[in-house]
Amino acid sequence: MSSPSTTTSTAVTATTSSAAATATAAPTKYTVVVRDEEFFLCKSQIDYDAPNFFTSYFFSGFKESGSTCMHVDRNPDLFALIVEYMSGYTILPLAARALPRTMDLRTALRYLAEDAAFYGLARLHALLTVPRQPTIDFAWTGFSDRVVRFEDVLQGNLPQSVSYTTSGLCSIDNGAVRPVIIFARDIALKLVGNRYLDKSGRPDPNNTTASYRLCLPAAIKAQLEQQPYSAFEFCEADPTELVVSVFPESRLRMDGERVRFEHFAHWWRARRRSGWPFGERLTDDTRDAERVFDAAFPQPFEEIASRGEWCERNEFILWGDELLFVITARGFLAGTLQLHLKLLDVRARTRAEVLETLRPLYLADE
Repeated sequence: MSSPSTTTSTAVTATTSSAAATATAAPTKYTVVVRDEEFFLCKSQIDYDAPNFFTSYFFSGFKESGSTCMHVDRNPDLFALIVEYMSGYTILPLAARALPRTMDLRTALRYLAEDAAFYGLARLHALLTVPRQPTIDFAWTGFSDRVVRFEDVLQGNLPQSVSYTTSGLCSIDNGAVRPVIIFARDIALKLVGNRYLDKSGRPDPNNTTASYRLCLPAAIKAQLEQQPYSAFEFCEADPTELVVSVFPESRLRMDGERVRFEHFAHWWRARRRSGWPFGERLTDDTRDAERVFDAAFPQPFEEIASRGEWCERNEFILWGDELLFVITARGFLAGTLQLHLKLLDVRARTRAEVLETLRPLYLADE
C-alpha cells in the first residue's frame, strides 16, 4: 500500500505531464483576422493547398511560428471565398451572390487571383489563371483537348504528354498526335496589306495578299529562339516581329466587334483604291467586316483615295489582349525543325481604344 506522500507525488507528476502534453499539442484552430473580420481555420484547411503563406506563418521556423493568430489587410469578402476553397468546396464559377458588393464578376476574379498569389495558394491561382480546358471531346477539331499557357511553353513547363514533334507542339493521347492550343496575353499584332508577296515575287495587281506578325518583346523573342531543336520565322525587316498565319476560320475581335481574319485581305484590297470592288457582290458578313475595319482604321486611305492612287502597302497594329494559337512544323532545315505559329482566335484593341483607357475615370463615359 502506497503512502499518502507517494500518491500525491504520482498525482502531481501525472498532472504535470498532462499539462505539458496539452501545452505542446497543436491548437485545434487558427485565427486569421482580415480587416477586423475573424476567420477560423483548422490544420486540414491550412494544408489543403500547401505550402502557402499560412503554413509558413503558423508552422515554420519563423519567429511568428507558434502563434495562432495573424492579421492581414486584404478583402474579407474574397477571403470568405478562399476559406470555402480551403474547405474543399468548388467555388468556380463564382455565383452572383458570392461577389463582393463593390466588384463585378471580372474584377472579383482578377482580385481573387491576386489574393491567391498573395496567400501562396498555387492550385487556386492556377485555377484562376490557367486557360480553361475543353469540357467536350476535342478530337473532331483536329486539336488536342489540352490548352497550355504561352509562358509555360517559353519556360518549358509543359504537361508530361506535351512535347515538340515533327508536327509541331503536340499532345500524344492514346496514340493520337494533335497540336495543343496555346493561350497568350498582351502581345501586339500587326496586320500587313501588301500587293507583293515576300517570297513568291510579284503577283497579279488584283491578287493582293495579307500577312500577320506578332511584335514580341526582346525577352520573349530570346526565349522563343531557345526552344529545343527548332527555329521560328522572323521578319527580315524587323527581327522582333514573328511571322504568323491564320486558318480560314480564324477569328479576330477588334474593340468588341468580331470578324474573320480573311476579311482583312478583302477590306484592304477594297480600300487601297477608291471605287474598288468594281461590281463585286458582297455578302452581309463581308459588308459588316468592312464597317468594322473602316471604324478601326479610317486612315490612311482617305488621302490616297482623294488622289485616285493605288496603295502598295499598309501596316495596321492592334494590341492583342488574348490570343489562342497553335505551333505547327514545316519540316527540317539543316537538322533544325522549322516551326510556325498559326492564330486561331484573337481579342484585340485598336490604338484609339487603348488610348481611351488613359482618360480619367470620371471622364470615361463622356
